[in-house]
Amino acid sequence: MAGGNFYIASIDIGTDKIAVLIAEIEDNDRLRIIGHNISPSDGVRKGSISAIDSLSRAISKALDQIHKNFKLSPINACVNLSDTHLTCSEGYGKVPINVVVTADDVEKVLATAKATPTPANKSQLHTIKKKFTIDGDSIVDNPEGMKAEVLESKVHIVTVSSLSMRNIENCLKKCDLEVDTIILDSIANSEAILTQEDKDGGVCLIDIGAGVTSYCVFQEEGIVRNGVIPMGGNDITWEVARAFDTSFEEAKRLKEDYGCAKSSVIKNEEFIEFEQAANKDSHYLSSLQLSEVIEEAYIDILSTLKNDLRHPDNLEANVKSGFVLCGGAAQALGCEELVREFFTRRVKIGVVQRDHISGLEAILMDYRYTSSIGLLLYQKDLPQVDFIMTKGRNGVMGKIKEVLVGNF
Repeated sequence: MAGGNFYIASIDIGTDKIAVLIAEIEDNDRLRIIGHNISPSDGVRKGSISAIDSLSRAISKALDQIHKNFKLSPINACVNLSDTHLTCSEGYGKVPINVVVTADDVEKVLATAKATPTPANKSQLHTIKKKFTIDGDSIVDNPEGMKAEVLESKVHIVTVSSLSMRNIENCLKKCDLEVDTIILDSIANSEAILTQEDKDGGVCLIDIGAGVTSYCVFQEEGIVRNGVIPMGGNDITWEVARAFDTSFEEAKRLKEDYGCAKSSVIKNEEFIEFEQAANKDSHYLSSLQLSEVIEEAYIDILSTLKNDLRHPDNLEANVKSGFVLCGGAAQALGCEELVREFFTRRVKIGVVQRDHISGLEAILMDYRYTSSIGLLLYQKDLPQVDFIMTKGRNGVMGKIKEVLVGNF
């Protein structure tokens, strides 16, 4: 992809916001962000599309702003998906080898590993190849050319609702866009944030968004678990609204302006004026009371996650490198400390890795763009099968076909 003429676009469809990025693929195969916009979302509930018309209008507004500010109008894009009905499984393949592993052997063992039946109402979103095993003990990234008697392989298969995928495709079609590829949100985030060292050491990435909390777990062999919990920042806001008998909007203000995810972090308690839903008189609550409610709501999310990790194969014990946090609700004061205490593991807030992407520092540092950056990075690494001209720019944008990808 030489010549600096290639462009790719990503659209992060969230419950509360839509983040659009357009990037140029430069001569050194790095990405440079050349267009960006964040707009309010609509028609999305718990990470899933609930109203195609509303969401398509919201996306169209974001794209109009991109065209107005940067004179760019993509006609296809890579988009994310957070499906609470997703399932993940491990496909396994094993083939005998005649002295040395060939390319045909690699293809054969992968084909065997991914030959998994899919329910009628589900679609395979990702089939991710992992590391290979030679003769039952040697784990390698690429076995081709190595001496062996038996070659084994695993693939990580992510299956989602077919309806969810069709809804995304239909929504973008209403915006005069085609879908390059659909990527699970947690995988996109991992592409932007996690290093290979993080993954090899055993890490869990947690994205606490507005509508859902997504997570993915990596071990030395690759990705081993994805999940979506139907709880997020908005659920925390509703807990505040119920506790203090106020509106969602007022509860959101209280949470964002005065709240803390871990009440013990508060050093100086203060009293906050607020408005109840039914009684417009002045009311006051303490910052400690507010944070105790918020902390309990976070613990509900973390407890559900812990239960997911423990069943059926106790993955929590294998998260030796700790947890990495991203998403809007993960930015709350005290969240990092709360997760560290809850899991008794190392915890850090994720930041975008700069090895393969550049652009305005304000964009790269803005957590709201993390998923859309991950979408760009993931898309860049897929084989470019076909190319389509963008509208209003002398460039081209890769039209991606879903393929077997790795390594994670």
